[in-house]
Amino acid sequence: MKYVVGKPKLKTAFTALVAICFVGLTLCMSTAWQGMNIVGVIIILIGVFIVFPGISYCELMWKVNQKTLQYTYHDNMLMKISSFFKHLLHTHRLEYQMTIELSQIDYIAITYAKVPRLPYGAIGYDVWFHVHMYDGSIYSFIALTLSGRKDFNQAVDFMKEQGIHFKDGYHILDALHSHEHLSYYLERIDKEQSK
Repeated sequence: MKYVVGKPKLKTAFTALVAICFVGLTLCMSTAWQGMNIVGVIIILIGVFIVFPGISYCELMWKVNQKTLQYTYHDNMLMKISSFFKHLLHTHRLEYQMTIELSQIDYIAITYAKVPRLPYGAIGYDVWFHVHMYDGSIYSFIALTLSGRKDFNQAVDFMKEQGIHFKDGYHILDALHSHEHLSYYLERIDKEQSK
């Protein structure tokens, strides 16, 4: 049995690609000027080779089974693009950069980080896992996707069944099992911490 949190956003990426290709084709067909035709072709190529893979792999992805916890980490657009095309053309499976044996995990600390959400200028909150190992090493990664609350809860419950201990000083797991919006909950916690 395995639980996956976050998946490639292929439908959203495909919708964006169709819109970009429409703009590119419109530029190519609506003008006789050779320069605009080239711009249209460049827009289509950017959509196919940069925008589509970038949007597809924009969210984190991690999974857990009885033996391992695996997660992806794409720190730049080039890594996202190369992972996307490896997935599509070569391996036909997601590439996880980090694999942690569950038997080596001491505990997982859950915390949050306050981050700006561009382009709106609003403040959002990311939920983080800090995986503490028996050998003293710590692995940290963003653990919750924007739309993955149900998958996240199932994966955490499964890890608890496997004997993984969670340290949750802010009671984030309880908030995720309730119907309260997580951002409002974390904003309230953040305000209490700053007093």
